[in-house]
Amino acid sequence: MTLDITAPAEELESAVIITAPSEELDSAVIITDKVDIEALAAVYRRVHAADMHLVDHSTPTVEERLRATAEADGFVAALGFVGGELVGTVMGCPLPPETLWWRDLTDVRDPELAVEWEGRTFAVVEAFVLSEHRRHRLGVRMMSDLLEDRREERISLAVTETNVRVWRALQRLRFQHVGDLVPFAGWRSHRMLVRDLPLSSSR
Repeated sequence: MTLDITAPAEELESAVIITAPSEELDSAVIITDKVDIEALAAVYRRVHAADMHLVDHSTPTVEERLRATAEADGFVAALGFVGGELVGTVMGCPLPPETLWWRDLTDVRDPELAVEWEGRTFAVVEAFVLSEHRRHRLGVRMMSDLLEDRREERISLAVTETNVRVWRALQRLRFQHVGDLVPFAGWRSHRMLVRDLPLSSSR
């Protein structure tokens, strides 16, 4: 779980190209269910170069994590490109009733929070973009385009407790902190966040 490909666009099956604003004609977001794991892993390692020594980024391996997400039922990704170069992604999948997403969640006030049914939750499992391209607001655009047509009731994602910048940004988007958990043994604690869909909802 991380918040903060390089197949050409024409090779990405089931893709929808979202045109960039006129002032950002060199950037684009593609929605697809087919991704290049090796290319994504290379971008991930550039984004997290300073932290790759942490267990969070090494066990499971980046490739194993990305591949597990890409093989999940209902997987979909938003890929960000600048000048034709892959620079980031937001990717996830619907949570099935038997999901382990909420395992070991602490401080749960609502016992129904971790109960899943078909169509309840879309989970954003990975989200990262190269820092030198953040001026294009690709993170926001990828998240928005990925979730625009989702039919689930809510979205959930996890943020490392030390990632204050992203945590504050998500609070402004009305994400609610519903508890904490450690996704894998040895990882840092993550804040588990939830908000209603659609993103335009005022609930």
